Amino acid sequence: MRNPDRLSLAPDYAKALGILLVVASHIMRGLERSDLLVFDPTWQAVDWALYLYHMPLFFYLAGLFFAATVARHGYLGMLKRNAIVLLGPLVVWSYIQVGMQYVFSGSSNLKVSLTDLLTAPFPPAQQFWFLGVLFAATAVAGLLPAFRASRGVQMLAFAAVLAARIALDDWLRAAMEAGPYWFLLGQFVWHLPFLLLGMIAGNPVLDRGRGHPLVFVVLCSVALGLGSLLVGGRDDLLPLISIALVLASYKGFVEFAARQSEPPGLLSKVLAFVGANSMIIYLTHVIFGAGMRTILVKLGIFDVGTQFVLGVAAGMICPLLLVPIGLAVERHAALLARIALPVRPGRRAA
Repeated sequence: MRNPDRLSLAPDYAKALGILLVVASHIMRGLERSDLLVFDPTWQAVDWALYLYHMPLFFYLAGLFFAATVARHGYLGMLKRNAIVLLGPLVVWSYIQVGMQYVFSGSSNLKVSLTDLLTAPFPPAQQFWFLGVLFAATAVAGLLPAFRASRGVQMLAFAAVLAARIALDDWLRAAMEAGPYWFLLGQFVWHLPFLLLGMIAGNPVLDRGRGHPLVFVVLCSVALGLGSLLVGGRDDLLPLISIALVLASYKGFVEFAARQSEPPGLLSKVLAFVGANSMIIYLTHVIFGAGMRTILVKLGIFDVGTQFVLGVAAGMICPLLLVPIGLAVERHAALLARIALPVRPGRRAA
């Protein structure tokens, strides 16, 4: 027998998976920029698959409860809330991360100037682009529930944005190389369809659909296979592959795992806790991952496998040490905690 109440844990399970893949991809690229890893065809394929999936997944997850947020807070209330939970951490941690890269420029693989430090959040760079683009995407997508757009209109908007994303593929790829603001615009167009898809999939009527893990295995395998065939040919169709990966994994695997009737075990609790705190991991994993890489290099450890495993471990575990600090700050200064240390004690199924 399945417990539908535990479905409330599914987004946190998905966030745990997504943030693990984000950390892994950034550790890989950090090793490549440090000349510790050569991106041969195998590593390139892994990197390609990760980026085809993890950021679309986070935009999709952001859309699941988005309409309900607009309904509860109103459009302007939603913007105010997102300015606090998205733009606030973007500003604070951009200055912290770029400041550390400036101070430890001799050990960082990204050289920054004093100007870079002073203007760190503007425009959002490094991993922080996600927060700026997500805020802009919610500002646009939020107009649909704000004006009480019907489900059909929402689906039409999704189809139109997806069609534009596919039609503009070559232009977007070129534009994102033209400068930081063009990069942000490209990422906005690139990922807006997934936020809209999450809004549609979050509809309680559509959310009744249930999948089996076999769906995940088959559809994800087919999607990755088709995607690998398209690379270098019809790259404009890759968003369709990303959509298949996101829906198949969430509906066919994550929700299935969340619905199981067994009492939550240790793994389930860890996944829910990690997912609930994926924001603090996202904000700080580059700092901790780069720190681990630097320590290992100073110790004379250059083995790629060791660097990768310990880098991912540092990027995932060390940020969680900030959770008790953030909870302590929240008791005395809730707004400061939401901006500087957005953490949560976890979430339990209803």
